Amino acid sequence: MKEGENIRTLRQGEETDHFNMLNLCYGPWGSEEEWRRRYALHPDFDATENVVIVEENGEWAGGGTAWFREALLKSNKKIMVYGAGDLYVHPDHRGKGIYSTAMRSLNHLAKKKGVVLGFAYPSIYRLPSMALPKYGFVEVFYPMTHVLVLNPEKFFQFLISRARKAFLSEKFNGLKFKLTVSFDTPKGRYEVTDDFQVEKGQIHESKDAQEKGRMDLMVKAEVGVLLRLVSGFYLEKRRSLLLFVLAALLKRRLKFRFSLRFLKLFLGL
Repeated sequence: MKEGENIRTLRQGEETDHFNMLNLCYGPWGSEEEWRRRYALHPDFDATENVVIVEENGEWAGGGTAWFREALLKSNKKIMVYGAGDLYVHPDHRGKGIYSTAMRSLNHLAKKKGVVLGFAYPSIYRLPSMALPKYGFVEVFYPMTHVLVLNPEKFFQFLISRARKAFLSEKFNGLKFKLTVSFDTPKGRYEVTDDFQVEKGQIHESKDAQEKGRMDLMVKAEVGVLLRLVSGFYLEKRRSLLLFVLAALLKRRLKFRFSLRFLKLFLGL
């Protein structure tokens, strides 16, 4: 433990403070009602035992959550497992190793409870999976999953809600872009379009009607291509991602136009 650092579990009555930290750090995480329904009111969840808080010089700097469950093996033997999630670091304390402290504290807490296996599901918008081995996690195989989108409008909003959790470089503040996503539905091809802009390092829907005509970037993509692109920025090697982009462009599954301003920002000129 570093000097000035203190690790503890959530105290009774601090649930709202913890939820507010989630919203501050994830921007936003969700509603307090959702947090209480999914975690605080769950019969197998005790916030005063499952939530780890990291303090730095007396200030609430970060935290994380552990879920403990029994897993049934093929031999009918039961083992204790845990899932690590909702790790966060206050904006004023980023870059100080708080995330690592929170993750290692969750692992230590799980070990004390006799946990045999731990699971982590990294967000593609934050912690790349290649960072997990230093905490003892190893990559496991996930089978290919295919989905059929029955409600494109709702799925589009879901994608945008996830994208809002991404933190972009401040140099992109003020950037405006149009996104068009196409879906293959049982009733045929369907497209959803909306305008967005980057504010304070995050993506927001564009509300300025006068600026609708000026776009720094226009992207049109099939939903499968878009999902692969977003995850690829974090989970794939650049060369394989570039090859995928070129193939998508040649097959016209991806189209984009950009302004000189966007090109300069992207290249760091």
